[in-house]
Amino acid sequence: MNRGWLAAGAVSVALASLVPWSGMAAESNASAEKVVRETQEAIEATKEYTAQQKETFQRKTQEKLAAIQRQIIGLREKIAKASESTRADFQKSLNELEKKKDGVKERLDELKGATGEKWHEVRERMNNALNELKHSYQKLLSHMP
Repeated sequence: MNRGWLAAGAVSVALASLVPWSGMAAESNASAEKVVRETQEAIEATKEYTAQQKETFQRKTQEKLAAIQRQIIGLREKIAKASESTRADFQKSLNELEKKKDGVKERLDELKGATGEKWHEVRERMNNALNELKHSYQKLLSHMP
């Protein structure tokens, strides 16, 4: 009988020592679930932030493009009032400026359709095209009489 009690005691001690471990395992599972939930929330927040950034960038770019379009119209009016030889000289530059403006519009369309990390690449190309358009406009403007 002593051996039976001894074996029962040993099993009791072993089980008692496992209780804290099983509690830690449950706690660990809860922690893992919390980490997963927080990670998913962070991903969603990042997606929302990126969408907001993209929308803001698109809106500002459209505004810049509209402003440049108005400036090009002003240039076109000035060129139309100039002498025939001046018009011929500036018409080629104005046509190139219009092509660059059309390129910016195309980049803007690309930007609207871009998702995720791809939009960052398109944004970079958009910025480059917009800067080139502004530079060309300033160059043409500086040569105007």
